[in-house]
Amino acid sequence: MSEHIDELCNRIASAIRDDDDPSDIFHALCALYTFNMSLLTCPHCRKQAAHALKKSIPEMLANANREAAKHASENPTQQPMTCH
Repeated sequence: MSEHIDELCNRIASAIRDDDDPSDIFHALCALYTFNMSLLTCPHCRKQAAHALKKSIPEMLANANREAAKHASENPTQQPMTCH
């Protein structure tokens, strides 16, 4: 990632608090993505943005699984969050 993207990610992450529910965080991020997509004046560009997000899902899941395994190995006594 570029330095600018890293900085933007850090700004967004700093707004998320420890007591925020992960589901609420994901809904807020989706709403933010949707809003910013709506600012694109070109319908083709909006469609491309949606397709880019969809295409990135397998990589997102792989990264999340890797990070979860890393977190679990570094924090063996911490109980995983129950989500259902």
